[in-house]
Amino acid sequence: MSKEKTPFEVDYIKASNIAKVLMDVRQKHPPSIMPEYQLPRNIREDSRELALYYTYMVALDYQVDADRLWQRAREAYEQHPEMFTPEKILEIDEKELAVFLKNLGARYYNKAGKSWKKISEILLRNYNGDPRNITIQPLTIKEIKEKHLEKFPYLKGDKLSNFYLRVMGEKKLLKIIDFDKLDVAVDIQVARFTIYTGVLKPRVPVTEVLLNSRLKELVREAWRKGAMAIGVAPWMLDEVIWYVAKNLCSEKKCNECPIASYCDKNINIKVKYK
Repeated sequence: MSKEKTPFEVDYIKASNIAKVLMDVRQKHPPSIMPEYQLPRNIREDSRELALYYTYMVALDYQVDADRLWQRAREAYEQHPEMFTPEKILEIDEKELAVFLKNLGARYYNKAGKSWKKISEILLRNYNGDPRNITIQPLTIKEIKEKHLEKFPYLKGDKLSNFYLRVMGEKKLLKIIDFDKLDVAVDIQVARFTIYTGVLKPRVPVTEVLLNSRLKELVREAWRKGAMAIGVAPWMLDEVIWYVAKNLCSEKKCNECPIASYCDKNINIKVKYK
């Protein structure tokens, strides 16, 4: 899309400068602080069980506050690990599953229950009940998305597919040929951070912007090029952008922010879902 047709401009130099600082933050605050990487005590990192846990939980992540969701998931798994297996999910009544998901914090728990059952059917039918079998042979990001994730409810969207591939790839539960090309998973926090900082700047004064498909692609492009400029994979910025945006930008704690000197502090621009 040409410059004339888009209401935004991308500051790639700023993206690369901020990316350098974010990678320093990532070293000081490793990914283990992220809610999805704080695992139940009774789960092995290289296991089918962890692959299932991520598959079901990422499909729920869009529905609730992430910290609360993953905390409740850890507690639920430690008490009832069988509830995260396709065999059990298909066996139990839909109402019982909906209650379980409601207790996790899902807002649309009846709909979520149907999606978990659908995911379970696909896993058992196509992958012998093990998400790791998606990549028995290593595949590219495009192949995984188009040939496999497209079948799964909620794992095929722009945000959740990248999120899913990031956690599964980082934990080596999927074999991804071009993992270093995986983009950030764009949600409201990541988009807000990108606009607040001025990495992505509206061409005309605005008070709010919509998180539509075009805006998401511009955010991905900005951090893709920012990451390439400093020689890291784009997905490595994902976690730390989310961490800073969630804990600092959302509370407007600019005085505590490690990238404050690079930031345009466009905090009066609201980012809204469509």
